[in-house]
Amino acid sequence: MRSFTRVGLGVVTSSTMAISTFAIIAAGVLAAQLIDEFDIARAQVGLLVTANGVVGALASPVFGRVTDRLGAVKSVVGCLLLGSSTLIAWAISPTYAFLFCAALVTGLSNAWGNPSTNALIVDNVPSGQRGVVTGIKQSGVQIGTFLGGLLLPVFAGLWSWRVALAVFLFIPAAGLIGMIGREDHGTAPRMHRSEVGRLPTSVRWIALYGFVSGMATSSMIAFLPLFANESMGLSEAAGGSLIALTGLAGIGARVLWPRLSEKGLGHGRTLRILASVTTVAGITLGAISLGRLGAWALPVAALLIGGGAVAWNAVGMLAVMDFSPIGGVGKGTGLVLFGFLSGLALGPPLMGLSVDKLGTYTPGWFATAGLLVCSALISFRVPSGTTLATP
Repeated sequence: MRSFTRVGLGVVTSSTMAISTFAIIAAGVLAAQLIDEFDIARAQVGLLVTANGVVGALASPVFGRVTDRLGAVKSVVGCLLLGSSTLIAWAISPTYAFLFCAALVTGLSNAWGNPSTNALIVDNVPSGQRGVVTGIKQSGVQIGTFLGGLLLPVFAGLWSWRVALAVFLFIPAAGLIGMIGREDHGTAPRMHRSEVGRLPTSVRWIALYGFVSGMATSSMIAFLPLFANESMGLSEAAGGSLIALTGLAGIGARVLWPRLSEKGLGHGRTLRILASVTTVAGITLGAISLGRLGAWALPVAALLIGGGAVAWNAVGMLAVMDFSPIGGVGKGTGLVLFGFLSGLALGPPLMGLSVDKLGTYTPGWFATAGLLVCSALISFRVPSGTTLATP
């Protein structure tokens, strides 16, 4: 049996997280090409994210309990294989209906990513030392965002958007190679559902925070490239580079904020800061749409998104690991993901519908700012410590 080094654990968990969410990034970066290819409206692009989010939300509690029963190693391998299959399905989609169905299935890997990787960390890293590795794990999503935003437009221009998607199969391949010879050896026994302790109220507040923040953040990421292209006259490559910039900022943020949260800032206080930072991003985008700020402010907004609420998941997942009862990390993760992915599913189509009906992005951008203010208020119900004495 091979044991994990910190580097090996980081590669496996970040690869798993990257592939489990990559389709959402692709939908935003390739939005213009999908619209042209399938002759669809902006709201239908948003529905791809919705399909992913709805299935992911509904499946998250199930996959959380499956992870608790099946074990971390088998769950991570299963998630990597599922993510690979769905990426291939996206790349070969002949119609929008097929693409939509592929997006539905992609939600399953999205639902499994966090429970499986959280369990792998809990089994291999002691409490109090999980901040950095959790940040590296969650930064896998942002690594995928950065590489997708930077390279998908380039590869699509060289070949096609289908080939561009297929190239990114190297992500799950790296994770699967890292899982060769691994076996479960966690200290916590696999427990029956009835044996797992009741989740503390704080985990439920984190789930609500994720729902509200997810609505806002997913809307920003899904439509930032199209906004830059349609309203500001930037090229598709330039729009994709904004997503890459968001991803690059998010990589650092997802490593930094969990460490600060674990080392003294506290989970609730950190979540509050992240929501406040991204509120400024929403206001900035609204000001750009009104003509009060120029295109120069788009990279500023992208950096604020990446450095702010995009990192909430890293802090939220660390809090779930710290607050959940023994043997219930998957269950707690599933509940938080249910909230987050529900918000992720609702935000983009509502944003797309708003733009289609009103002919402007302005109301949508200010609505995201308002949602983030609400999530900051919710975070006051999350303890600013890193442990709970009782459920």
